[in-house]
Amino acid sequence: MHAQLSLHWRIFGQSSHFQQLRGMAVLHKFLDNLTLREIAPIKMKKTQRKFLSEFAVNLFTSRWLLIPSSQVTSDGVMPNDAAKVSKNCHIYLICERPALSFEKSSFSYDGEKLTGNLVHKIEGVEHKTPFEQEFPLLDDAVELRLSNYPHREVQTFNGSGECVRYLPASAISFKQHPHNLDHLFRKLKVLYVGQAFGGGNRTAIDRLRSHATLQKILAEVSYDSPDSEIMVLIIEYEPYRIIASMDGRAKEAIGDERDEKRFISIIDNHLKQGQQISLAEAALIRYFQPKYNKIYKKNFPSRELKVLAQCYEYDFSALVVEINTDELNLSLYSDTVAPAMHHIANIDLVDYEQRAGFFHMATGNGEYVIHTPAIGSLQNKDD
Repeated sequence: MHAQLSLHWRIFGQSSHFQQLRGMAVLHKFLDNLTLREIAPIKMKKTQRKFLSEFAVNLFTSRWLLIPSSQVTSDGVMPNDAAKVSKNCHIYLICERPALSFEKSSFSYDGEKLTGNLVHKIEGVEHKTPFEQEFPLLDDAVELRLSNYPHREVQTFNGSGECVRYLPASAISFKQHPHNLDHLFRKLKVLYVGQAFGGGNRTAIDRLRSHATLQKILAEVSYDSPDSEIMVLIIEYEPYRIIASMDGRAKEAIGDERDEKRFISIIDNHLKQGQQISLAEAALIRYFQPKYNKIYKKNFPSRELKVLAQCYEYDFSALVVEINTDELNLSLYSDTVAPAMHHIANIDLVDYEQRAGFFHMATGNGEYVIHTPAIGSLQNKDD
């Protein structure tokens, strides 16, 4: 994963933009590059920019898989394109959402279309959502049945009585209320962020099948939140981009050959793939503050952390990690982060009481503003 240089210019407060189920029940899609949006500036204490240019590591998502936890431990077979994504994925999120089932009394099938009610519970209170879903008999199937209680899926069988295809109620729920992004069907609560990247021939699913934390979460959610189900979102990250911020109003900043040498050093010295994924994992943990994560929740960023050693060595002053679920039409959230389909974890790697960095811009009168709010080392002291 080699860096792709992208210059991010900030002049006079302006900013350009960064740039059906068979076998295993998997939703998969390919994502486009993401866009960072402008945020109102915040005045900061008087400090100075050390260099005319500042650099950030930008990590953004590309492809993803969304898998019910029940399928992680199953012996189902993924479609080839989904299997390729699973093999190349880097980060996974263990998420919680309402558990869905089919209402047996309203369920019907006319040979082409499923109709009935989806059922979910909130604190024990039952709620129903009517649905229609095309679902023809394929793969030599001759019969369709509703699964046993709690009726989580429909299944098709061939003439030998073998199950050849199935469709979970949760998959149908993703098509409901498509324009109501605040609906609970359209939200996933992040409980844990982990690193799926491990090299070799093992896929993310292979690693998750023996993951102790996943088993712990499944056990605790089953006991404490019986109306919920666990989904696993597995994400592939693109090779990192280098984003440069150049402030022509920082008159005192170093802008000679020393600044140029920094730039050349950053271009010539690449962060390895494992380092990039570790940065993404740490930033997302710090950002979402997931319930079941322990490390990085309070002490990231810090010069004492090995994961940031090369960023400090090359003098990167920021880390920008993005995660986008726009094409899933689902929002991610946590106890500390509001639901959104595009999240940006801005990590300030410099102490802005000592030095202005990537997220800081000169006003022209000797003062600086924090142009984009970011998580920084000073916040660690207050946590």
